[in-house]
Amino acid sequence: CRYNMVSQGLVGSPIFTFWLNRHAGEGQGGEIVFGGIDPNHHNGDHTYVPVTRKGYWQFDMGDVLIGGNSTGLCASRCAAIADSGTSLLSGPTAIITQINEKIGAPGVVSQECKAVVSQYGQRILDLLLKEIEPSKICSLVGLCTPNGTQGVRWCAV
Repeated sequence: CRYNMVSQGLVGSPIFTFWLNRHAGEGQGGEIVFGGIDPNHHNGDHTYVPVTRKGYWQFDMGDVLIGGNSTGLCASRCAAIADSGTSLLSGPTAIITQINEKIGAPGVVSQECKAVVSQYGQRILDLLLKEIEPSKICSLVGLCTPNGTQGVRWCAV
């Protein structure tokens, strides 16, 4: 059942590829190719790795390269998931920020953090200078409930 399209001769290879257009207003939004690779949207070689956790498309990763340089993120190996159902990258903030910068993508968390700092930064600083307990500042500026647990959005500035 796993290779049903292959066994029926419907596709030439047991692979599939995605291409997502970065420029949504330019007509074609993307494509999925079953059994091959569209040479109009890819050049170079693929590296094939086995799936280590079925159902999640999880695989083992040895490193994250940015511009051909190691980030050291997975120096002792780590798991990664290829999820074509989302356009978001998730992982350690420092590495995701580097990846987003390299591919020219604004980070969602970075944008949210900038908005929070822009709107509440001076108020937070004033409260800290007044030696208000940090655990109370969140609710005083309206970012979370009085107990400080609900509705909190964390960011690194």
